[in-house]
Amino acid sequence: MNQDFKPINCSRCQGLIWAGISWAGFLRHLDTPRLTIEEEVIKRLSGLMTYELHRTRVSFEAVERSLNRIKWAAPNKDRIIVADHTCQGWRLFETEAPSYWSKLSTVLSTSQESAF
Repeated sequence: MNQDFKPINCSRCQGLIWAGISWAGFLRHLDTPRLTIEEEVIKRLSGLMTYELHRTRVSFEAVERSLNRIKWAAPNKDRIIVADHTCQGWRLFETEAPSYWSKLSTVLSTSQESAF
């Protein structure tokens, strides 16, 4: 099963998001901004799942954060926490994915992907 996350544009709001299979095996669409602990608590109280990102050779894997993991985890500024995607209104197409570790890749338009 391919768990690599790729940057795509949301079909509804056109914002740049991550799409891929989570560590638990579910298709997920994730917002790209990193969350602070306060932002994570707000997202969780809103009913959204949050994920800790762990770098892989090609991309990263997203591990669901349980309430116990949030409660007992030692503060760590290097942790990368993101949440399920929520459309925040229409945005222009974004083309650069955030570089949490180093640049992973950029979104290609259909004309760039096509060989003809």
